[in-house]
Amino acid sequence: MNPIAAPVNYLGAVGAAKKYAEKTIDSTSLNQAIQQFRAMEDRNPESLAELVKAQYLPQLPKPPYGMKFVYDPQSGQARVVRAQ
Repeated sequence: MNPIAAPVNYLGAVGAAKKYAEKTIDSTSLNQAIQQFRAMEDRNPESLAELVKAQYLPQLPKPPYGMKFVYDPQSGQARVVRAQ
């Protein structure tokens, strides 16, 4: 390990960890709301917007920069992927 590059490596690792944490928190909150919707409505929401409309979320969280939410109504899973 090069001691001169250590600060750069550290900052890169911190940035990557922050991005991963944001992704995990956002997708976890969405998936919890989907589970609550499923438990109460006995079906998956047709879209993430339906979670807001039915008041399971006050608003959709913003995905981390450069990312977007993808929702599969068949499986009832939301995840964060790179925006293209």
